[in-house]
Amino acid sequence: KNDKFTITFHDSCNVARGSRMGDLPGGQFEIPRNIIKTVANNYVEMAPGTTHEQTFCCGGGGGLLTDDLMEIRVKGALPRMEALNQVKEEHGVNFMATICAICKAQFTKVLPVYGFDRKVVGGVHQLVSNAIILGEQE
Repeated sequence: KNDKFTITFHDSCNVARGSRMGDLPGGQFEIPRNIIKTVANNYVEMAPGTTHEQTFCCGGGGGLLTDDLMEIRVKGALPRMEALNQVKEEHGVNFMATICAICKAQFTKVLPVYGFDRKVVGGVHQLVSNAIILGEQE
């Protein structure tokens, strides 16, 4: 159900800085990627130096997620938009998953400014939902 997507993952800076998932160091980076790779066939990692501990902020964190600060938000998103555009051009990426609601809200606003459709961003849970098979319909 996710084969129409070539997927990449945005490490939310809030999660990257202070969280830990699972029982291993770095789980906050590996667990979401492993979930994506389980429910989708086409996964591409963004360039080294733009993910994991070196991730970029979406530009909307830290209390900036208000339309009054849209100019700052657009500028703050530029590094991630450049990294996304690179994997789009090189690998045909058409979906960027994230686990942070602030990132999703931010990207739906700024993606169009950078020439992307706002539907390029979504949650890991959305990909899992697409992959669930409930059985045959009667």
